[in-house]
Amino acid sequence: MKNSVELRQERAGLIEEANNLLETCKTEARNLNDDEQVSYDAKIENIDKLKKDIEMVERQEKLNAEIAANVAATPVNEPKEIRDYSFFKAIQGSLNGNLDGVEREMHEEAMNEARSAGRSINGLGIPSFMLEARASVSQGTSAIAPTNVNAYADAMREASVFDKVGANILTGLSANTTIPVTGTSTVAWEGENDAAADGGANFGKVELTPTRLAAYVNISKQLLLQNGAGAELAIIRDLGRAVGQKMDAALFTTAGVTGAPDSVGELATSTFTEASFADKVSIFSDFVSAEQKLAEVGGLEGNLAYVASPKLMGQLKQSAQVAAVSAGFQGNVINGYPSYFTNGCTSAAGSGDFYFGDFSKLYIGMFGGLDIMVDPYSAAKNGQTQLVLNQYMDWGVSDGAGFVKATSLTA
Repeated sequence: MKNSVELRQERAGLIEEANNLLETCKTEARNLNDDEQVSYDAKIENIDKLKKDIEMVERQEKLNAEIAANVAATPVNEPKEIRDYSFFKAIQGSLNGNLDGVEREMHEEAMNEARSAGRSINGLGIPSFMLEARASVSQGTSAIAPTNVNAYADAMREASVFDKVGANILTGLSANTTIPVTGTSTVAWEGENDAAADGGANFGKVELTPTRLAAYVNISKQLLLQNGAGAELAIIRDLGRAVGQKMDAALFTTAGVTGAPDSVGELATSTFTEASFADKVSIFSDFVSAEQKLAEVGGLEGNLAYVASPKLMGQLKQSAQVAAVSAGFQGNVINGYPSYFTNGCTSAAGSGDFYFGDFSKLYIGMFGGLDIMVDPYSAAKNGQTQLVLNQYMDWGVSDGAGFVKATSLTA
């Protein structure tokens, strides 16, 4: 069975088709003919059925998400070394200088991985294979599931956007990475015996070079001593959120972040003239204009999605009903496309930014595993141990025209 996003898209299409039948009759000042009536009745029947199917699938997806959260600490299909790994034990071993067991093995694996990438681990190492997990088909609720996501920072799926939009996330990179990008070929009409023109494509490339992302969290020493599974997961989620928020802020800002790779806003080249503010109307109009712009440059395919500032959410949710079809949200879908909101998108008084594009053209590379410095001194007066996280990464887009950037007025 299709997932809830696909079912909602199918239902929206049927609603539009049924409405078109009625509009045709209104324009021609007549009633539905027999064939049209049969077609209309069938569409309405399917619309009602799809509504029930959507409710059932969404309920099951919610249950699947609850199950996934409950078993996240010890997935059945994970290798034994990951199931036996204790983050708290690794921290305590690093503090006491007696790291052993599977925690020591994983640290040594991270050290070897770092050496192959030409850098060193200064704290507690976690290898990249512990950070990688394939998207689950049975539990996936997105029509554009990313290539892979970071399993270690499980909760960042809820706190961030970059790993939801369908980007290509490449983990375990050990050296500068170049991704060839196929250019556009050209063809032309020629006479019967005329020579063909050269239509060969020029190849481009996306180059990924490691840049450093750093974050820190303070954890209670009492919490470390308790060493409970719930507390351990809470710390992992906190680290995940810290990384996810930093990545969103750097990826989706308009101006860019000092020291970070260029943002989507800096790399996107497709723009249009935004509408003047009109309450509950203009922002949705901007979203439609973004779709039109992407269609004009031939980019209306792939992992299409919106990423927007939360400042735009209220206006979108209040968009007027047009021909019985919601102009705003249907679930987490706007105008048939998955939509995500993050404070990483730049906003200001009276405006908020958004992007619409093919996120399969976004490549995010993770170089090696995590390097976590365990610092018992900086926050000692508060009874805390400070964890300083370092992750090396880069990102780029294969075609800036595949992303439309816009600033919508909110007042």
